[in-house]
Amino acid sequence: MITLNLIDSEDAEIKLTEEHFLPVLSNFILISNSEDKKNEISKPQLAIDHDVYRGSVEEASFKSLCQSKTILTVNGQYPGPTMYARAGETLVLEVENKGKDNVTIFCCRRQGRYLKSKQMKWLIEPGSKVRQNIRISDEEKGTLWWHAMNIWQSATVHGAFVVHPKPRTTPALPFSKPHADIPIILAGEWWKKDLKELVLEYIASGSDLMDSDAYTVNGQPGDFYPCSSNGTFNILVDTGKTYLLRIVNAAMGKTLHIGIAKHNLTVIAMDGSPVTKPFTTEYVQLNVQQSIDCIFEANQRPDYYYMVAEAYVDQTYDTNKTTTAIVKYQGNYKPSSPPFLPILPNNSNYHDDKSSSTSRKSIYVIMTFVILGLFICSIMFSVVV
Repeated sequence: MITLNLIDSEDAEIKLTEEHFLPVLSNFILISNSEDKKNEISKPQLAIDHDVYRGSVEEASFKSLCQSKTILTVNGQYPGPTMYARAGETLVLEVENKGKDNVTIFCCRRQGRYLKSKQMKWLIEPGSKVRQNIRISDEEKGTLWWHAMNIWQSATVHGAFVVHPKPRTTPALPFSKPHADIPIILAGEWWKKDLKELVLEYIASGSDLMDSDAYTVNGQPGDFYPCSSNGTFNILVDTGKTYLLRIVNAAMGKTLHIGIAKHNLTVIAMDGSPVTKPFTTEYVQLNVQQSIDCIFEANQRPDYYYMVAEAYVDQTYDTNKTTTAIVKYQGNYKPSSPPFLPILPNNSNYHDDKSSSTSRKSIYVIMTFVILGLFICSIMFSVVV
């Protein structure tokens, strides 16, 4: 059976229902060998071997930070489509390059290693199509990602690749099945200028590549950036239900922290492998190219809560780049304005620094008087002697 879930990337607000948790291959065009598979969109099985999935590398116009520009995409989407498969099967991908430059696709990557496949990357020339078999080993499972190899293309040509275990091979999970599975490309980066030109300037000059103008959550910078609040990515949740976040850091060279206000995250997998013992934390840290699977429970009073991502660079935080999404509880209520913010390391450090600064000033004053007192006593003692 084939399962498909077509999600329009331009619709930033996605209402999550039970069918979103089903393993699917989204936003790729399926060429099915049997007519009856076309309408199968609600069954839990994945595609059987030898079905063909088609993608198109093409330019598309996107508006962000108050201006539009043309970027390279897959199927006109930024970030690209999330692909789903099952361990042990073979996917046949057919990709057409409608762009102006050669494109080399990597599939599929987790931090420090690649999917065990003989076809991990392939070159697609402009105007041509390439068809490749992607054989997924029995051992593979979890969240990986695919992307273009070229540095300026990979900023927009990338997406998640989720591998589910083979049927009836998964041991009992130490947690309840989540209500919904939410793939998130956490750290896309957005440049106002043409990234290809910036990369060419960077290569020619030997200087550092100019920092991006924004980070994104599923292509959206969030409320704190100009001209962006209308497109902020929203997640609608129901009280008492749990949600699985599949997060990939696709930033070019930045470590990120992410957290949800007043909600804990339970980490169950990292880089496509289950953790030995799930652990709960207020926020997670993602290194470059790292993926983390974590669960959160909608256990707060109905309101709006910010999901925040911030960069961590050389022991400091880029506080001018705070990227947000919003977790919205369903129901009838008046939401807080603005929504609640989580306390990430930079925020907590900021508050700690303010309080500790006051404490340090008090200590300095006390120490000054003590030293001064000792100095006066030593003078008086020498005079008496």
